[in-house]
Amino acid sequence: MPEGQLMCTQLRWGLAGVGMIAHDFLTAMATLPDDRHKAVAIAGKDIDRVSRLATLHHITTSHESYDALAHDNDVDIVFVSVLNLQHYEVTKLMLENGKHVLCEKPLGMTYKQVKSLVDLAREKKLFLLEGMWSRFFPAYDALDKHISSGGLGDIYHINIQFGVEINEIERNLMKDLGGGAVLDLGIYMLQLAQFVYKQPPLDVVCTGHISKAGVDESASCSLKYKEGKTATLSAHTRAAMTNKAEIIGTKGIVVLDYFWCPTVLHISAANSTEWTLPKGKFKFHFHNSAGLSYEIQECFDSISQGLLESPKMSLDESILLAKLTETMRAQLGVLEEEQ
Repeated sequence: MPEGQLMCTQLRWGLAGVGMIAHDFLTAMATLPDDRHKAVAIAGKDIDRVSRLATLHHITTSHESYDALAHDNDVDIVFVSVLNLQHYEVTKLMLENGKHVLCEKPLGMTYKQVKSLVDLAREKKLFLLEGMWSRFFPAYDALDKHISSGGLGDIYHINIQFGVEINEIERNLMKDLGGGAVLDLGIYMLQLAQFVYKQPPLDVVCTGHISKAGVDESASCSLKYKEGKTATLSAHTRAAMTNKAEIIGTKGIVVLDYFWCPTVLHISAANSTEWTLPKGKFKFHFHNSAGLSYEIQECFDSISQGLLESPKMSLDESILLAKLTETMRAQLGVLEEEQ
């Protein structure tokens, strides 16, 4: 596809990465109309894993390198799902070769990396989206409408907990692989606070524990906003927590269970709305992964309208999130010096 071309009737997808999320992504894509979405190529460093995933999901082309995928003329857009530490280099490679990109969060490990990718996408007039799949769930649309209509009155506090036992996963044990509580969990809490308040915090104060390998195992953060607004975010990789968000206003409290991929919105004890996720042909590895279909559809809707970014998750917001996560990691002691 020529550099900068946006209008389309079908998106031809390539995948960079063959992990469990790639399988879930393809399974979710298969629930959407195939005249709009088609996976045509997949690339990874382990060609056996690439071939197995390609066979399972009927993908015709397997590549042994990301460079080969970047030069595949049959690919319009690439889903980047490699390790966090590789997001920047692989996304940059795809953009440099005229591909639109949907990159798993975080878009980069540092503010400078994210800003560089955003500048490159804008320069080349290519679509770029950080895979903050939460934003595209119907529950978020309903929450936004409830807030906009004044249903919560003035919102003064957001309380979010996100704790899962993932400390035995290799990428969370090794600093060089780019894991940790902030980038794996905290970023989801930050995006919800930004979604609700629609303004950057005035101040961020964080504390937590660092593993012997230098990875943040936990984070407890207080955020201060204008007009008396606050947020409290707690993340842990060693213990399961409530994994819910409470949005507290003068007219009530909205609760989101599994706030990063919610299928239910609790406005009050007597007022809840539930959405049914599509059923996939194969079993999903992660909770509510069928909801990746909303994110995939958002890419098509945006690109088919000639947009360079999603109205629901702007690139400027990705830049802000990168600044905030970098601040949090610095306060926790993960970053020893400015990156």
